[in-house]
Amino acid sequence: MARKITVVVETGKDLFSCFMSGADDLDFGLHGDGKTARKAIEDFYIARDEMKDFYEEQGREFPELEFEFVLDIGAFFSYYPINVTAFAEYVGMNASQLRQYACGLRTPTTKSIERIKKGIALVTSDIAAGHLIDKPVPQYV
Repeated sequence: MARKITVVVETGKDLFSCFMSGADDLDFGLHGDGKTARKAIEDFYIARDEMKDFYEEQGREFPELEFEFVLDIGAFFSYYPINVTAFAEYVGMNASQLRQYACGLRTPTTKSIERIKKGIALVTSDIAAGHLIDKPVPQYV
């Protein structure tokens, strides 16, 4: 059974980076970086594959790991194709402030993070409840 490892994806000044968290008992660490959150995660998996190859070369068995990626605010808006301003307006937040969080200029408080998480839950439930038409509009008339 695979061991679950949390991987934090964070926004930096010019790059996104990701790193393993809470795996201090392993004798290696993995990290990745890139211009987008997706690129940083791709780089993380490249590092994992390189470590697997190294273990194989050493005649050692690489542990079976399952990664759970946790994204900060900037990484979230980089990873998912969501317009920050439109999201802020939809959930009733200050768009300028949320853009500053998303680009890493300001660090959100715990209260702000909770508000953003509630906004994500609202959007998720609204999308899940949405119904798209199943045929062109003229066929309904």
